[in-house]
Amino acid sequence: MTVAAPPLAYRPATSADLDACAQIWRIAINDYLPRTGQPDMPDDVSGVRHLYDHLIATDPERFWVATTPDGQVVAFTAATLRDDVWFLSMLFVLPEFQRARVGQELLSRTMPAAGSSTAIAVGSDSAYPPSNGLYARLGMPGRTPIWAVVGRPQDGWRPPRFPDGTAIKPIAPDPEGNVDADLQDELDALDRETFGFARSSEHRYVRRDGRRGFAYREPSGGLLGYGYVATSGRIAPVAVRDASLLGPVVGHLLTAYEPPGASAVWVTGHSDGAMATLLDAGLRLEGYPLLFGWSRPFADFARCLPVSPGLL
Repeated sequence: MTVAAPPLAYRPATSADLDACAQIWRIAINDYLPRTGQPDMPDDVSGVRHLYDHLIATDPERFWVATTPDGQVVAFTAATLRDDVWFLSMLFVLPEFQRARVGQELLSRTMPAAGSSTAIAVGSDSAYPPSNGLYARLGMPGRTPIWAVVGRPQDGWRPPRFPDGTAIKPIAPDPEGNVDADLQDELDALDRETFGFARSSEHRYVRRDGRRGFAYREPSGGLLGYGYVATSGRIAPVAVRDASLLGPVVGHLLTAYEPPGASAVWVTGHSDGAMATLLDAGLRLEGYPLLFGWSRPFADFARCLPVSPGLL
């Protein structure tokens, strides 16, 4: 059923709303996945729920919900603002409230003002044209695919070699996910070169998530790159000084830890070094690609891999 003009209220989200938001995410995706021949999203939403904790902690003013008169949350949006890059992490509406401008109403409360110099960007599902059309109209047309690449290296595979003398150093955070200020300054500088903005909060998020980080250094000690791998096998984020290092870093992360199941990496259409390494190792593309869209270039995706389509 489509609702023509639901009497909804719009307000900033609270932590008490996050469980409902996670269920809306699952229900909304499962409403269209069967039409694409893909399996439903699983009932376990703990991963995306953990992401929402991070988003509401760092950007509470950009996390909004739509509610019915009796207080039911029926839609939500969440975004981040890092330096001069605004990224739409989530926008989901229950099926019966779609096509009634609910999403646009939510976005109007979180997006930068018209005429702002801030870059706006989004990750969306290529299998769902309505969202892609909306984002294109708002100035964020899809510009590069982002593929889910999954699996484990085949027996006997060897990762690409690093330049001679490259040192690999574990990143050792404190219990809060913080590291030495000098190292964080180096990571911030590399992130500004590659992602287009400093991402210290995202580093803390993945460290608290239990991901093991590594710093890759040249013989003189300069930072060549960094990368993280989770105990679950998820690889990301990654950033490197030179695009030729992306393959060796991803190869090292594939072999640095043996997960209980498959490794998984989100790889953009620009990340040639990562894609070549992963496919050579025997991993495979899974499902339809998602799309990254933006209003103006801000990142060098040949040199970096995002946390996920919902968090750069």
